[in-house]
This record gives sequence, structure tokens and C-alpha cells, in this order.
Amino acid sequence: MMKKLKMKRMTKIAGNYAGNAALCAILIMIMLLAIGTAALVVTGRTSINENQNMPANGVVSFADESSAVDQQEPVQEEPKALMEYPEKDYEFQKISFDGLTAKYGVLLDCENNKIYAGKNYKKKAYPASLTKLMTVIIALENCDDISDTYKFTKSDIKSLSDANASVAGFSAGEKVTVEDLLYGAMLPSGADATLGLANYVAGSEKEFVKLMNAKVKELGLTGTHFSNASGLHDDDHYSTVLDMAMIVEYALNNDKISDEFIKIISAKDYTTYKSNKHEAGIPLSSIFMSRYDGFYIDRDEDGKEDADIIGGKTGFTDESGYSLASVYKIEDTYYVCVTMKSTTAETATSDNLTIAERYLPVYDLLGDDSSSSSESSAESSSTVDVTPAPIDQTESDQNTSTVPDSSAADSIPNDEVPM
Repeated sequence: MMKKLKMKRMTKIAGNYAGNAALCAILIMIMLLAIGTAALVVTGRTSINENQNMPANGVVSFADESSAVDQQEPVQEEPKALMEYPEKDYEFQKISFDGLTAKYGVLLDCENNKIYAGKNYKKKAYPASLTKLMTVIIALENCDDISDTYKFTKSDIKSLSDANASVAGFSAGEKVTVEDLLYGAMLPSGADATLGLANYVAGSEKEFVKLMNAKVKELGLTGTHFSNASGLHDDDHYSTVLDMAMIVEYALNNDKISDEFIKIISAKDYTTYKSNKHEAGIPLSSIFMSRYDGFYIDRDEDGKEDADIIGGKTGFTDESGYSLASVYKIEDTYYVCVTMKSTTAETATSDNLTIAERYLPVYDLLGDDSSSSSESSAESSSTVDVTPAPIDQTESDQNTSTVPDSSAADSIPNDEVPM
């Protein structure tokens, strides 16, 4: 009896050992599986299904390989730039003459995309209010009807006052047309006008600047970046005289906006539509045209004007000095001359004009003893304003919208600065 009980006890113990061993084995397997899974998670490796995406027969033919490639998403190539950087004309000359104050300069043939003359034309500089050339281009391309309106807010006007920016004279609560804003940006160089255009087109200046830089990329320009729509100084707001000339070239050769663009840059004056704030509208005068009053281009030194002054844009900040972009025309060809960092408003004009006189081609004058008369030339440039206008003051840290530069204080009265 005792022997049987002992045997049963031994059998039970053995069974317990066997059960425990099986349980341990199962636990060990679970632990190994968990450790393996954790290792895969940590290392980022997953198991590979070798048959995944394989044909049923397990053989990949060349046709299968090509079809697999075709099914992949195509590589997105960068779109081709709208413009190509111009080459030097065979008569290219380095801009150099006594009395030149501009640190940067270029003369560009817009029909043949050739550079006739240049000085530091690929080096970056601050463009100041030449920026507004791009602002007007973006606005024209993104507005179907320039009779549409924008209403200025108190915050709009306050932001301009805080920045000491030059203005065309629009008021908080005033509803103005896009056309008014275009002329307000170009003629008196109003930052209020550029802000209105930015808000109208993109909802904010920040979003509008994105459009400006997208256009820079679209054109293929590599030396330009904009931080605002007016040209107020910013270390990250820069361009080159060549890039700015190409921006103008783009507008002149763009069939969709060229007529309106030329109309705006060549205007000597403009009066805005009447509004709830200005019953008679705001009279605007072109700073550019006032600078060119009395000047003409005499390429062959015969005392007669033989190139048309179409229009352009001025610019100034303390950091940039005086900038000037001018559009000239000989027969049916437009030429753009851009200078930056001249010492005064007067020297900026003389720098630009002298470059045009010295380096514009004269092929049309060779063998021609009867140059166009000064009377007919005057008619072609009849848009030049005879009324002095304020110096372009896109400011940095001084309120120059009410105090013109001392270098021109004698010829430009303070009371003609737009308020």
C-alpha cells in the first residue's frame, strides 16, 4: 500500500515537472518572439515577403520590368525659365567715365536680349523703390479688372506711418481703384499704394511677396530676393541691376501687360478717381519725369534728340543710395538702363543719361545726314513733366516723406511732397 502511494506521488511530481517544463518552454518562446519583434521595431527592419509584387510564375521578364518602371511616378522636372540671361553684345563696353557716381549699371537691349554696357551688373545691391516695378507687374498679371477697388484700413495707414514710408496720400477708410493704386505706386512711389495692391491681390503683403519671389524663380533670375512690396530696406531684400533690367524687359515683352505697363511708367501725372475721402481725387506727379525735365539723348552730338525717353522708376533709401531704371526707345527697339547707388538724385539722372548717350547703338544714325528734328523728338517725349515733383523717398530710418534730400532742396519745395 505504501509503495503504491509513493509511486502515485512520484508520478504526480513528474507530471508537475513536465507541465512546468512545457510552460517554461512556451514562456521562453513568447519571450524570444517578443525580443525579436522589439529588435525589428528598434532597427526599423521588417520582414520581407519575397513574392510580393512578383508575377505568378515567379519570373520577371524585361517587359515586366519596363512596365513596373512605367508605373512609377514620373520625375518632376523644373519648368524652363521664361527668360535667359543676356549675352554681351559684340560691341559691349565696360561702363567707365569721369563723373560717374553709380556703383552699379547696365544697358540692356530688350529686343535682342544683349548687354551693350555694364559695371558690376551681376553684383547684389539694394534696389529700394525699383522694387515697385515688380509689384506693378504682379498686380497687372493678377487683376482682371483694374476698376476693382480696395478699401484702406486704419492698420494699413498706421503701418506705413510707423515705417516712415513715402505715400501717395490715400486715407484710412478710402475706397480706391486698382488703377489708382498702380499709378500711386509708380508715379509718387507710394508705399500705401503698394500695400493696397498687395492686400488686394494676395490678402496680405506677406503672401504677395511670395508671388513676387515665385515670379523671380519663374523668370530664372538668380540674384534677386524680395522681402516687401515697396522697397523699404531689409538685409534680405536685394537684386542686381541686370536682374532689374530683365524684370523691365519681361514687362515690355509681355503682350498681356506691356501696353498698360508702358502707359503707367510713361505718365507724367495722374489724378485718382474721386472718393469719400478725396472728392476731387488725388493729383499724382511722376518723380521720374520731373527728374528728366529738360533732358534729351544726343548720341551723335549734333545737338538734336535722337532717342525717346519712355519712362521709368526712381528709388532711394539710406542704404541703397539713389537708383534709377529708365526705358529708352530707338525706332522700334526698347532699351533699359538701370543704375544703383548713385550719390544724389541729380547724379543718378546724369549717370543714367550719360550711359545711354555713350553706349546706345548708333547704327540707325550712320550715313544719315538728316537726323530727326528736335521738334518731332520733343513730341515723342511730350509726356515729360515740367512741374517739379518730390524726390523718391522710400525710407529706412528717417521720415523723408516730408523732408526732401538736401542735395535737391533748392529745386524741390517741401510743400509738393504727397501727404
